[in-house]
Amino acid sequence: MGNVGFGSYRISHRSSEHRKALILALENGCRVIDTSANYTNGDSETLIGEVLLERPEFNPVLITKAGYIQGKTIEILQELAHKGEVQEMFDELVDISSNLKHSIHPEFLSHQLTQSLARLIKDKINYFLLHNPEYYFQQPDPTTPLSQIEYYRRIEKALLYLESEVLLGRIEAYGISSNNFVLPINDPNVTDLNKIIEIIKKNKLLHFKMIQFPFNLIEIGALEKLGDYGEHSLLEICQNYEIQTVINRPLNAFSHEKLVRLATYESDYENLNDDEALKIFNECLDLLRHKWIEGSDEITTASDFEETEIIIQLKKLWNTLPTPDAVDQVFNGHFFPFIARVWGRDLSQKEADPFFKLNEFSQLYARKNLSLKALSFKKQAQDVGLLPESSDQPFSTMAIETYLDYGFDTVLVGMKKSEYVSQLKHLF
Repeated sequence: MGNVGFGSYRISHRSSEHRKALILALENGCRVIDTSANYTNGDSETLIGEVLLERPEFNPVLITKAGYIQGKTIEILQELAHKGEVQEMFDELVDISSNLKHSIHPEFLSHQLTQSLARLIKDKINYFLLHNPEYYFQQPDPTTPLSQIEYYRRIEKALLYLESEVLLGRIEAYGISSNNFVLPINDPNVTDLNKIIEIIKKNKLLHFKMIQFPFNLIEIGALEKLGDYGEHSLLEICQNYEIQTVINRPLNAFSHEKLVRLATYESDYENLNDDEALKIFNECLDLLRHKWIEGSDEITTASDFEETEIIIQLKKLWNTLPTPDAVDQVFNGHFFPFIARVWGRDLSQKEADPFFKLNEFSQLYARKNLSLKALSFKKQAQDVGLLPESSDQPFSTMAIETYLDYGFDTVLVGMKKSEYVSQLKHLF
């Protein structure tokens, strides 16, 4: 059986909670930590480096990745462009937007590897992966037609470079993290493992040892025996060629383009009081209505306030949003800025308190909505035999144990809180 790895997508050295969770995982025997150069703008790697420096008795397998150009890396890219360095790298740049670009060119990978080693405070990284090279297919206005031939040419060049880094001693092995490994082989955007293996054989690449891809109870492409793969599934091909399999998004599934969270949070909302929540909601509306009418330069009425689009939407959404992230988007992106405009200044702590309480209630409702959806899917999964009929384990733990039973080597789970670590420590 494989093991659970510490996924560090959203962790940061700026959070004491994240630090405690990582240390607890290591103390309970966690053997794999996955990160990336772009996770929280490098802060994820920084936290891992600091913790491992403080606790040298721990020696987990480290996986990091490179490819994304965003945040601070955008500034570095601009510096390189100003110096006129490596024109070929810029010719092959995948330009998604002003805030997001992508590259697997050797010069960029070399720069990112150097930065990752510094943040991780290591001389060598166990596994270094190309991070979602399929961004090549997302270019909005490519200067030349996109092709699978060019896609694999770029991958081949990157893998040859990574093989040279093994010889230099900066990495032990390498591989690819791609969401598109699990697409049908005839999909024009697929990352075809068979073609990767052809590149490996052609160039006698001895240290391609790992692939990473999404898998969960809904997205089961890695287990399907696709005709173009012959009689074997993606998992079986990896096992035949001794390629390590690392799965991500084990608890965040997409069904019909909608998120299904394969976890429940009953303890978070078990004391949710609907009457108290509604009271706070109405209090917030009353405060806003009064301030809005008071501050208007024109003759306005309460009915005008009720017909404001953001108020109409807030009434619909405040307790029906599907995820905590959606709550953050609505409140931070729309509702809180609206409040600031109505007040015309920063609110005092006392003035802001009801609105923060409303945000807290909305978060609780989102977790309840998420959990109810997950419980419905859990029952469906049990009915068709994907999960055991009865278990005292949380839904998320049941799902992860099932994945390990399938034969995957490592299941990455985001563990920002110590409570998440405690639920899974028996699987490290």
